[in-house]
Amino acid sequence: MEGTDYGNGLIVPKDELTPLERSKLMDEGKEVDRIQACLDTGETLAPMIGVGVDEYYHSAEKMVELEEYLYDTFHGDGAGLSTTLRGMAEAMGAEISYAKNRTAQLKTPALKLKEIDQAKLVDVDKDGRLPIVLDALAQVKKKLGDRVPVSGTVTGPFTVAAMVLGTEWLLVGMLKCPDKIKQLMDVIVENNNRYIQRMIDLEVGIGFADPVSSTDLISPEQYREFSLPYFQKNVDFIKKQGRGCGLHICGTSRKLWEDLAKTGIGLFGLDNVESLVEAKEVLGPHMAIQGKVPPVDILNRGTPMDVLMAAKESIRDGFDNPGGFVLTSGCQTPLGTPIENMHALIDGARIFGRTPIKREDLM
Repeated sequence: MEGTDYGNGLIVPKDELTPLERSKLMDEGKEVDRIQACLDTGETLAPMIGVGVDEYYHSAEKMVELEEYLYDTFHGDGAGLSTTLRGMAEAMGAEISYAKNRTAQLKTPALKLKEIDQAKLVDVDKDGRLPIVLDALAQVKKKLGDRVPVSGTVTGPFTVAAMVLGTEWLLVGMLKCPDKIKQLMDVIVENNNRYIQRMIDLEVGIGFADPVSSTDLISPEQYREFSLPYFQKNVDFIKKQGRGCGLHICGTSRKLWEDLAKTGIGLFGLDNVESLVEAKEVLGPHMAIQGKVPPVDILNRGTPMDVLMAAKESIRDGFDNPGGFVLTSGCQTPLGTPIENMHALIDGARIFGRTPIKREDLM
């Protein structure tokens, strides 16, 4: 793809640095060749190596193979693996439905409201798919860690609770038995910390995915009571060991930003429905932000030129964020996304994100 002419004079220049070199220089406050860019990957891209989504979920070898393929193909600025949204809940006893051509779905919650006292403390080395993911993460770190920053993603406590109880019953429980929900949240915090400790031991980056905390589903007041305090406990566990972490919340999150600015996280990933300009004003003094090429309408359904123009817009709005900016999509890359469009997202950083960046060149 390097050297590809997209038309209108848009030719992809060659990267000067490896992703790891770029990351280290940025951490030192030094100038780099371009802004960072990465694909939001995972099980949805398993078909790219000829694997069904269900097989990917249960094979450390296939997880590693996919990460190697993605790095060799796109040379993005990150690699890593996730517990996936239902991984921790499955380890706690939830039954998950797997299929070849779709992401996993919650089949049977682990607990009913009246059973919260039975919430399970997990063994991350034995329960569910957690040991598979940890094995794969260790292999990715070994195979790619000298070339690209490697990270692991864990599900935010509130989203885990939604998968343990079922989202509807979680919302009911918040109204009818709030103390029981908080009891469950404390168990989930401990389970997350056990998994996080393994990521710290592996010396990989740490991120959280917490879609159920979106204000599309709960109010800011509910977030502050039932989600934020427990997420903060996970963040504090990480910070006490001298590490940092990031967070992505799908959907709307603007009404939570002032709270998030106080948590101590180092990066926030925006959904494409939110404003990078506003995030830069509110969150920028406190953390890096990343986003926000629309994953469905543009990355999955658009043309390569559509992706490039969306990348250009995101770079224009976010490149001068005080805490730093990473170009990516507003959420996970959908199944069936054209490879040309994924190339175009990373190429957007190579074309429009080369330093020094001038806003007038991006208008």
